[in-house]
Amino acid sequence: MWIKEFFSNDILIFSFISNISAQALKVIFDFAQKKKINWHLAISTGGNPSSHTATVTTLTILLGIRYGPNSPYFTISFVVASIIVIDALSLRREVGEHSKTMNEIFWETPWGKKLREVIDIKIFKELIGHTGLEVAAGFIWGLIIAAINIMIIK
Repeated sequence: MWIKEFFSNDILIFSFISNISAQALKVIFDFAQKKKINWHLAISTGGNPSSHTATVTTLTILLGIRYGPNSPYFTISFVVASIIVIDALSLRREVGEHSKTMNEIFWETPWGKKLREVIDIKIFKELIGHTGLEVAAGFIWGLIIAAINIMIIK
């Protein structure tokens, strides 16, 4: 019974679709720019559009439509979505910028080369956070997926 209810939860399913399709769009958009497929983007954080933003946008809109803006479901989702978006724009973005600087120091300077001889240093992941445009694209994509759900489910 629980499994049947889980898989019939259209809000959960469409939020998942929003995430997966946003991840696929990252690969497509990157291919359009570089003419080379980077499958790693399908499972990565960062990039355009923000899949986290798309997911929480779809979730929040559908909860608001289904249960109303005064519902505790919408309230919780809105607060969590706000935290996720702010985190993507600030903290995770800043971590990505720090990673770029650290990689430049360790991999492109004589001092970094000497340090690598003594210490095992890995390449830091640079694509972590998002630009405002990437978050906006994620928001729009989440809105589109929510609209599709609304048209289908009514």
